[in-house]
Amino acid sequence: MSHADARLVGPRRRLDILPADDVRRIHEATLEVLADVGVAFHSQRALDVLEAHGCTVDRESTVARIPAEVVDRAVATIPRMFTLGGRTPDHDLPVDGEHAYLTADGCATRVRDAGGTVRDSTKRDVYEAARVTDGLDNLSATAALVSAQDRPAESRVLHEFEACLRASPKHTVVVSVKEDCEARSLIRMAEAVAGGSTELAARPLFTAILCTVSPLHQERFGMDLAFTLAAAGIPFMLYPMPILGATAPVTPAGLAVVNNCEVLAAVTAVQLAHPGAKIIHAGGPTALDMRTGAYFAAAPESMLLRGVQAQMAAYYGLPAGLGYGGTKAKATDPQAAWENTLTMLVEFLAGADFVFGSGLLDGSQIMALEQLVLDDEVFGMVTRLLRGVAVDGEHLAVDLIKRQAFAGGYLSEAHTRAHARELWRARLGETGSYEAWRAAGAPSLAERARSRVDELLAVEPEPLPDDLLREFDAIISAAEQAAS
Repeated sequence: MSHADARLVGPRRRLDILPADDVRRIHEATLEVLADVGVAFHSQRALDVLEAHGCTVDRESTVARIPAEVVDRAVATIPRMFTLGGRTPDHDLPVDGEHAYLTADGCATRVRDAGGTVRDSTKRDVYEAARVTDGLDNLSATAALVSAQDRPAESRVLHEFEACLRASPKHTVVVSVKEDCEARSLIRMAEAVAGGSTELAARPLFTAILCTVSPLHQERFGMDLAFTLAAAGIPFMLYPMPILGATAPVTPAGLAVVNNCEVLAAVTAVQLAHPGAKIIHAGGPTALDMRTGAYFAAAPESMLLRGVQAQMAAYYGLPAGLGYGGTKAKATDPQAAWENTLTMLVEFLAGADFVFGSGLLDGSQIMALEQLVLDDEVFGMVTRLLRGVAVDGEHLAVDLIKRQAFAGGYLSEAHTRAHARELWRARLGETGSYEAWRAAGAPSLAERARSRVDELLAVEPEPLPDDLLREFDAIISAAEQAAS
């Protein structure tokens, strides 16, 4: 069975945060803002494309005003389905609305070790996090959960990608790519694994996250990267992060318009230049703790906003990839559990194709391997909820009920044996007796999670071929020399 087979949840009845009329009103408000106010594109390439297709461009302010008909033309070329490739085909991830994926995220700058010490992150931490991700059945893609701060800034993202590839055959989410030259080096590394540019475009081995800048800005680096990635067939997530009352209106509906404007403006520019580009309607709209000024990703308003974003993605036929979690907890504790569980559940019920943010604490600033294990456990439960209840002749089991009647001997039935594995089973959570728990030393949740981490780190991944590693080294060295 492939990895994706276990992530199949089938067609979903979505939890609609908004009725259809309100989704349409956000869309119409978005078109009004795009046409009347526009978006600042700090990329001459993007401005050239938009102007050539009928947008009004002010070169001095870099603002492009985008008519509704131009948006409609671009949206019509969006691909509804595509595949995120693994290093091996059995780790491919079809993005088709019927699978649900949980992925790692980054790029935190600090690590919480097993003893509770918090320190700066290294490339070794990237590698170990990817190894743990690889061993967790419910996680579908690796990422640089932390920054490889012991490597040169000009090649850091390449070192992080190489660490993920060495650790796991799963798809990789690239978080910290900033420059067009970095993207080209990443593509060369991925082509070396895939066997060429055609093979990579068919089964792209990585997805990039490209942030917009709220309110209503598209940075030069992000847009230029988007064009380069689209030309190579690499999927990317457009990721706004507007904040209620700070970089967007304090009302969730107003923020939803800003968020949607930023995604739709970038989608328009890229699709006009590269029709059929693989784009994911992503984002992490969030709240602001008005007492402390802190980023607050697990507030109820943040959860609602991401649910709304999933609805907007569905409205345009785009996959939805949403940031979740961002818990402010500083350790793998009950706060981390309840905040990440609620955000994950709401986003998937609202229709997200995948969510990312696993393994992070303190507003995504600290990585803890124990948190990865906890998030994996939660997603197992969420997946079971998404599959719902099958109602057919086999599952209704009327003949069996008639045969058993009042006997209550279902444990001995072949029907029970045939379907028992469909039931969710806890791997991390405590399910035994109180006495057994005490006899085991009364382990805490974090201690059980750490034991699982240690088990996974004890398994060495299959090494990559030496010639491939040498090619990686050559690409990274060339990038470092070009920057010096």
